[in-house]
Amino acid sequence: MTFQRKLIATTVIFIVAAASAQAAPTISESTFATGGAVGATEPDSITTGDGSVWVQYGNGADSTGVSGNSTIVRYSMSGAVQHVYTIAGLVDGLKFNPVSGMVWALQNNDGNSTLSLINPATNIVSGPLKYQSPPYVYGPTSSRGYDDVAFLNGKVYLSVSNPVNPTDPVVQMLNQGNIPSGTLTTTNILTAHDTTPAFTSSSQAPPDIDSLKSTPSGQLVLTTEGDAGLAPPQDGRFTLISNPGTAPTVTNVRVNNAGGTNVTGMDDVLFPGATAGTLYVAATSNNTVYALHLTGLDPNTAIVTLGGFDEVALVNPTTGVVGTPLLSGLSGLHGLDFVPAAASAPEPSTWPMLLLGLGGLAVATAARRQRGAASCLATAN
Repeated sequence: MTFQRKLIATTVIFIVAAASAQAAPTISESTFATGGAVGATEPDSITTGDGSVWVQYGNGADSTGVSGNSTIVRYSMSGAVQHVYTIAGLVDGLKFNPVSGMVWALQNNDGNSTLSLINPATNIVSGPLKYQSPPYVYGPTSSRGYDDVAFLNGKVYLSVSNPVNPTDPVVQMLNQGNIPSGTLTTTNILTAHDTTPAFTSSSQAPPDIDSLKSTPSGQLVLTTEGDAGLAPPQDGRFTLISNPGTAPTVTNVRVNNAGGTNVTGMDDVLFPGATAGTLYVAATSNNTVYALHLTGLDPNTAIVTLGGFDEVALVNPTTGVVGTPLLSGLSGLHGLDFVPAAASAPEPSTWPMLLLGLGGLAVATAARRQRGAASCLATAN
């Protein structure tokens, strides 16, 4: 499969509107869950779906899968434990698939990557599914892996960690789509140079790829942590990708404070797409998941985990300047997910890309979900 490629690296956003001046949002903070209650540590990835909040605890497992296990906990929306799963290795990416109704658990982001699927209806964990080798490398020489997954317009996209060369892929499309089975194969979408134009030589420190999400406006947003030491040093940024499955266009946004200091340890980025809702935040420093009930949001302003600043904050999507903190004073801030409040979404005119694919997907989801879950179970067994 080939795509027409139209990659434009810019420093301004051409689809997501600039955030206008507005009052700071109201914030009501509470503790949603703690790892100690389930005998787990190091909460990281968070996803919501099937009426539940799903949290991954890393437990110090090795990111190449040579030792340790991750704990996945399914919570009710009020924080009650509904089910606990144990998956071998480090599950770094955790995401609910609205098409199939399955929860995807990406194992071992730094090597020996595999994919397991959790069926919420039966609590059966499938797999693990492996990637075609070559080009993927398994074993002691492996250093790359799959870090996160996003679902957009009927297609599945993966972020690829640890690029070494500017031409190494950092975003790929999963060819098997939403109901994978057998050996997994991928198609390259973006390279390390596309998302970090300053990375032009293998002698430089490469970008550190992390989370991948879809946005309410119909784009992908990829996080580059800012730990790689490029010039200027510690260049944390997020990359907005439009039309990833056909003719990708790219917008890179460097994140910095008002004084121009670049962020480090940037772990996750999302766009709320609503004026009110609940933001779930994982903090490894105190083994806690927080629930922030927010009102007065700009739907098109990014919410970003800023590890180097020890806060989760609003970030202007045009300038990259950090604005109002939503949660601060905590180290080890990692995964985010947001659940909009009822009747808090903006008018359709403020989402110019929403009607270009998401509507049809939503209509088809209910019909495909039962069929997808059955197929996945057949594959697991």
